[in-house]
Amino acid sequence: MHRFELAPNCSLTTRSALVFYLGIVGVSLSVAVVFAIAGYWPILPFAGLELLALGVALRWSLVQGQRRELIRVEDSRVLVRKTGRQGPCEFEFVRPWTRVELVEARAANWPRRLLLRSKGRAVEVGGFLTDSERTSLGKRLAELIPGIPGREIPVSGDTTSVGTNNSEWKA
Repeated sequence: MHRFELAPNCSLTTRSALVFYLGIVGVSLSVAVVFAIAGYWPILPFAGLELLALGVALRWSLVQGQRRELIRVEDSRVLVRKTGRQGPCEFEFVRPWTRVELVEARAANWPRRLLLRSKGRAVEVGGFLTDSERTSLGKRLAELIPGIPGREIPVSGDTTSVGTNNSEWKA
């Protein structure tokens, strides 16, 4: 059995985000209050909107940093478990019928997509990886899941991901 654990490169912790945010709030509101006292009161709502936008962006970054993907290549099947904001989502494919595809992007300079496909179903893996990391992972998976020995990773047009959403990991 081969196992791949994928996670985004996120060094921001909840504590460091909170310290950063509170520091920015302190400085920004101090400056805004000084200007409001000087008669420039319209600065207060704009400072509030700015701090709200920063808070939303930090929260989004923290949520995205908690995404995880687990790929298990076993003798007879390939299991993919994704965890993130919507909870766990699992996909199971029969190994001999599973293909690894690297899908070219629709627009220039967009990253390619790495898909595992079997029996009309497909799931994208490594969406948060860099393009070179995704290509490397695709080559390694193609070695482990060979439909035809020595085949290259096919590159095709765009497709969509489908699958089931289960609440627990299948053993």
